[in-house]
Amino acid sequence: MLKKIKEIYLKLINKIINQNEKKKIFKSLEIGDMIWGIMPLSKKELEKIEKSHRIRPYLIVRKTKKYLLCYSSSSKEREEMSTFQKYCIKGGKYRQKKDSWLDLSNIKKIKIKNIVSVYVKLKKEDIRNIEKRIYVSQNRGNKEIIRFNLDYDLEIGDVFVKNNETFYVYNKDNTNAYCFKIQKKKKQELELEKIKINHKVYYTSFQEFKTINKNEKVNIINMANGKEKEDIFNKKVTKKSKNKEKIDKVLKTDESGLKIGTVLQCGNSNVMYLYFNSGKYYGADLLWYKIKPRIFEIKDLKNRKLIGIKNIKEINEILEYLDEKNLLNKKLKNIYKNIRELLYSFVA
Repeated sequence: MLKKIKEIYLKLINKIINQNEKKKIFKSLEIGDMIWGIMPLSKKELEKIEKSHRIRPYLIVRKTKKYLLCYSSSSKEREEMSTFQKYCIKGGKYRQKKDSWLDLSNIKKIKIKNIVSVYVKLKKEDIRNIEKRIYVSQNRGNKEIIRFNLDYDLEIGDVFVKNNETFYVYNKDNTNAYCFKIQKKKKQELELEKIKINHKVYYTSFQEFKTINKNEKVNIINMANGKEKEDIFNKKVTKKSKNKEKIDKVLKTDESGLKIGTVLQCGNSNVMYLYFNSGKYYGADLLWYKIKPRIFEIKDLKNRKLIGIKNIKEINEILEYLDEKNLLNKKLKNIYKNIRELLYSFVA
């Protein structure tokens, strides 16, 4: 009898010590910490789960006086979840053997009694990336989840809306995010490529670009996963190659050995080469073509210094102005028509 009382007493003492230890851990915890915790389930539900799986890491997003609000994690990625509903904590980054996949789709309430031990304190970079995913999820209708209320950067694969236009981030550096325009509907007359992001279909010409500061506050509405980012990159490269072939065909080298758009230095002026006819070279003065629009013979061309070549949009702009002044001959009109058709097929 005395032995039994002693056992009960020791269990009670251990329970008190354990509770005090948990309270001590709870007091030390901060938002952004990860803990090992017992799953917040009833005793009956816990008994159905294998013992080794009852304890898992939890990320603290809010702390009250009596409990923690957390995102749970597991060692396996859930493929069915969208990119913004999950996030991988790389184990090696925190000297841990395994990666942890956070489930950002719902909040778990962890009471003090469920706390087991401290796991890791997340780096700010990870918290910012998690914050953005929560923000995107809230934008898509999940209002039950909680944010850290921190700033976040644009990443490759992000889809955002700015001034009622939608863009995809295809690259970034320390300062800027580089994007191209995408749209949900395809206009039949345009040559657009179909891309998929999180089960949603978008269309793009891979031609309308925008550069913004990666810290700029924009409305992020979607995020591509790894495979989708790779597919989009490959399509962009293929489209660029096809477009280059089309441009080269329209702006091909003529009998003179020059391409339309070639810029030459003539005295104090830069002249854009336009066409060759009967042994003579013709062009327009880039400084004066809007003030005194004319097309003239470029003499002594072999001794002119080559400056560079205008891009197709710049050539189109110059030809457009010269056409308004009725200065284009039949040959130039045909080139101008082909350039316009090519540019029109690029614009979404």
